[in-house]
Amino acid sequence: MKYQSSNTRMIFELDLVKKRSLCPECMDGRKKKNNRDLEYYSDTNTAYCFHCNTTFFEYKPFEAKQYKKPEWKNKTKLSDKAVQYFEGRKIRQEVLNEMKIYSDVEYMPQFDKEVEVICFPYFANENLINIKYRGANKSFKLFSGGKLIFWNYDAILTNDEIIITEGEIDALSWIACNMKNVISVPNGANKNTEYLDEVIELLSQKEKVYISTDIDSKGIELRDELIKRIGFDRCYIVDYKGCKDVNEYLIKYDFVDTLKLLDEAKLKPVEGIIQAENIYNDIYDYYLKGDKSGLKIGIYEIDEYISWETSRLAVCTGIPSSGKSEFVDYLLVKLNLLHGWKSVYFTPENYPLKYHYEKLHEKLIGKKFNSVSSNNIEFDIAYEHINENFFYIQPQESTCIDFILERTKFLIKSKGIKCLVIDPFNKLDHQWKSGQSETNYISGFLDKLTHFCKLYDILIILVAHPRKIDKNKDGEFLVPTLYDIAGSANFYNKTDYGFTVHRLSDNESGKMGNEVEVHWQKIKFKNLGKQGVSEMNYNYNNGRFEQKGAVNDWDNSNYLIKSLPESKIDYSSDEAPF
Repeated sequence: MKYQSSNTRMIFELDLVKKRSLCPECMDGRKKKNNRDLEYYSDTNTAYCFHCNTTFFEYKPFEAKQYKKPEWKNKTKLSDKAVQYFEGRKIRQEVLNEMKIYSDVEYMPQFDKEVEVICFPYFANENLINIKYRGANKSFKLFSGGKLIFWNYDAILTNDEIIITEGEIDALSWIACNMKNVISVPNGANKNTEYLDEVIELLSQKEKVYISTDIDSKGIELRDELIKRIGFDRCYIVDYKGCKDVNEYLIKYDFVDTLKLLDEAKLKPVEGIIQAENIYNDIYDYYLKGDKSGLKIGIYEIDEYISWETSRLAVCTGIPSSGKSEFVDYLLVKLNLLHGWKSVYFTPENYPLKYHYEKLHEKLIGKKFNSVSSNNIEFDIAYEHINENFFYIQPQESTCIDFILERTKFLIKSKGIKCLVIDPFNKLDHQWKSGQSETNYISGFLDKLTHFCKLYDILIILVAHPRKIDKNKDGEFLVPTLYDIAGSANFYNKTDYGFTVHRLSDNESGKMGNEVEVHWQKIKFKNLGKQGVSEMNYNYNNGRFEQKGAVNDWDNSNYLIKSLPESKIDYSSDEAPF
């Protein structure tokens, strides 16, 4: 026999009727975690576990919370207004009578007065436990001091399959379809799920549990919490096929069609496990069309070698002043104008950010960013476009990758971002673990980027400097490769796209000229492109990259004006367009 120290006071929930509780000594290591084998002896304030043989001295049982119970007045009358409301939702009066729903007058704090309400009584073992009052404008309240339990609680005790809804109206919709095995959470999609605690073992033993919550964000949160608590292997998600909840589906279709939703309900896919049916659309599309190229930017010299798609990682390198950042900016401007891609930048080398804004403005408008070259109208349309399509992450303290990815995640959800630029790699706050090699760190870092871009379906472009700058015998800089990036060969091995931007020297002056080569060194999938070199000129008027040719042939037009779609209005029709 084991003995607990005499100065230890254990406080655990105790069934005060059976004097039994969970044992804190062995509950975590047991298969039957919910067995109450700890018995409390009030005369000696001790407790003994009949499973692990541990004795607890000076044991203080948990005093269960005391709840109030409403008085059942056996009211059955429903107002004409309430009956019409439910019939408009295809819920018949006999269903309401069966579930003992009635009309009454109740004080509602939302209106600070008594108003007409619909009352939903909550029974457990045929005893009234709580009442929910529903007033106008979706106002709710529960009986003050009442215990939270599932509505139609007794259905849990008598059925092998259970439907769980987010509210009583949805539960009544299933009952109207003659499905009596339905329960509803008492407080909607709320974080307080104490009503689940005492029945979780019962629900976990059901053959099937159909999750019939709303499809909004709160409903999905509740759905996922229920699945997590009850078990992935028995929870089937009801799909309303575009409707927000089961009552909307019932109104739009009918009882027979609504019942079919249960037959079509499916288990939630477990993260990391994929069946063919989860990607059926992708498979069938591939079967019909084969490999599809990615998006192109309308510049032949570039498009003949590469096309772009999301869920990819790209690494760009090149010697200093070779035009890496300028080329990435030009690429994203074209993807934005042609395909609507929005981008976010972490670009500390362009601080203050007005300097980077200048580059985007010039590429869009085709003119220098100043009041002499551009006019106020051009300034305004460029400002509006950049403000809606290009964003920046500027950490105040830490520049670690986790901070940047977290902010990117927010912009993906709020703004529809399709591309993240990290420029450059060496300006990040790299947090190496103790004893970790540079190669292992970079490998993990690139894995994190790859996982993120696939999870959130974006393109990530990482700009990284080479570790050294080599020259040939004539003193000209050699073209660096991804293997030359400081730190690791993984910059080549783990990327989907890899390219080098290389600016050539002017033959006469020996200084950097405006001839630029883009060396496409790695395209992981053949349908996205091939290796090769794009030979181009840098347009110093606006930062664009163009086909080699005379300066007079360069494109200095306003992209924003050219990209505006032509619209024709038919004034012959008297019908208003709105």
